[in-house]
Amino acid sequence: MQNDALLNKIPRLDAIRKHAERYPDIDPTAVESFLTTVHFAQELLHATGGYLERMNLSPGRFMVMMLLNKEPGRGVSPSEIAECAGVTRATVTGLVDGLARDGFVDREPDPKDRRAMLLRLTPKAQAFLKDMLPGHYRRIARLMSCLTESERTRLRTLLMKIHGCLDAFTAEEAPSL
Repeated sequence: MQNDALLNKIPRLDAIRKHAERYPDIDPTAVESFLTTVHFAQELLHATGGYLERMNLSPGRFMVMMLLNKEPGRGVSPSEIAECAGVTRATVTGLVDGLARDGFVDREPDPKDRRAMLLRLTPKAQAFLKDMLPGHYRRIARLMSCLTESERTRLRTLLMKIHGCLDAFTAEEAPSL
């Protein structure tokens, strides 16, 4: 049933082929695969966001906490968080401000550079993640349970292959109007 809902949101291959009559550069199966991937990613992000919202977290705040949780005792600089998360330092500052206000993140001076700060999860955050993450990982396991282990590996390989082509997608200039 879920697959039908997704398929009803994207154009079918025959409709894409008909569109290709007007736009001969269209590779219909490439467009169909792209649209399926984009729509699924949007639904997955929406579902994840809804789950995190029930935990009183935004996806951004969760990302910061997970990055700090990789090595809970080690302080991490805001710029390292920004680089790992693929966001600006200003974005990290806003996320950390909220996490600090809620008692999840401590800021402390960097002993190697007194101008810099390091971020650490508080014991409150560590306890929260200890309670929250098992359920989160069970949800992921349920989602991926429809695939065999070899299919999961293949999916990851294919997604990484597409990721390797991302520069080609973003390189072409948009037409001027």
